[in-house]
Order: sequence, then C-alpha cells, then structure tokens
Amino acid sequence: MNFLQKLFAGGLSAIALAPLSAIAQSAGSFGSVHKWTDSASSKTYVYVPGQTAGNAVPGFTAPKTPTPRVLTLNNCGWGSFTKSATSPPTNITGANWPAQSGSAPTCVKDPSPATTYTTSNPAATGTIIDDGTKIWVRGGTGSGSVSLQITSGGNITTKANPCGFVRVTISESRPMTNFSIGATNYTLAALPAVTKPMICRKVGTSSFTYIPAN
Repeated sequence: MNFLQKLFAGGLSAIALAPLSAIAQSAGSFGSVHKWTDSASSKTYVYVPGQTAGNAVPGFTAPKTPTPRVLTLNNCGWGSFTKSATSPPTNITGANWPAQSGSAPTCVKDPSPATTYTTSNPAATGTIIDDGTKIWVRGGTGSGSVSLQITSGGNITTKANPCGFVRVTISESRPMTNFSIGATNYTLAALPAVTKPMICRKVGTSSFTYIPAN
C-alpha cells in the first residue's frame, strides 16, 4: 500500500464516518444540493448528495434551452406538433401558455360555392390546446405560419456514483437555471456554492467521499 492509499484508507474512512450534519456545518453545504464552478474550465456543476449508488435521482427534471419553431397553419389558423413523451413542453413563447386540455380542433371546408373554412374550436388567436398526443396553437384565422420559442422539460437520468452523489454539468442545452427534484423546485442562482468539490474515491472494495476544507 503506497502513501496515498494509506492516506485515503485512514483519512477518508474517518470522514465517511463523520455525521453528515457535522460535515455540512464544518465544510459548507456538501450535505444538500449545491454547485461548484471549476475555475480552470469555467464549467459549473450541480451536486445532488444523499442518493442511492447506481440509481438516478427520482423526479429530477430541468427545462432545456428554448428552441425556435415555425408552425404551418391550416386554413382555420391552427398548427400542431407532436408532444414528446419524455420531454414535453414546459413553456411556449409566442402563444398563451399554459396549454388547455381538449380535443384536436378540426378544420372543414364550408359547402360550395363558399371558399371559407370552419373549425370545431374557434378559440382566440394564441390559444394552445393539448390533446394528449399533439400540441395545437392557433396562430390566426387562416393559413400561414407562426414563430414560437418552445421550452421542453427533460428528465436527468445521470446515476449516482458509488459514494451516492450525482454531478450534473451545466451546458447551453441544459442550463439548469430552474430545476426540480420531486416536488421541490430549485434555482441555480440560489444554490449554495462551494469553492472545492467533494470527491469519490475507491479504496479496496469500498468507496469514500472526500470532503475538502472550503
């Protein structure tokens, strides 16, 4: 056993046996959801401790970066897109979010010689309907198009390491500005920050969490 192995075998075992509340009080907010920014790479990470090793955090979701979308409207002014089962929209800019639950609106040509069309749902422009499979947006009263910004939710399925904590990297596609774990909502700005990250190290067949002095 070399020097570092002896250090981890002794020092980390002592840290691992320390009460989590004592660790949190003496070394920052490692016992709760927190963030750390790597000064070398300028990357920020969100840490979720207290999880089951090898499992994802239950109910861990975060909106993705809004993406532009142009919907083609039918002759009644309705446009639609398929609702994702894993990343449903959490906001739509350019229409009246939140969506209303309802049936898909139909658009039928009126009897000849009329050249007009009638919809089963003459809702106001900007109305959003969620029929369970598709999201419908009324962008007007006739054919054309409408530009939207669609924000989708996403499940974070990163699994906890052998020490029982999850680390999520903040990126352009997943900014983590707002996120939820179960019924608890978080904002990145309000998370406690640490100046050094906790580390998971394996010694023999066991894994230990190293809590640095911040």
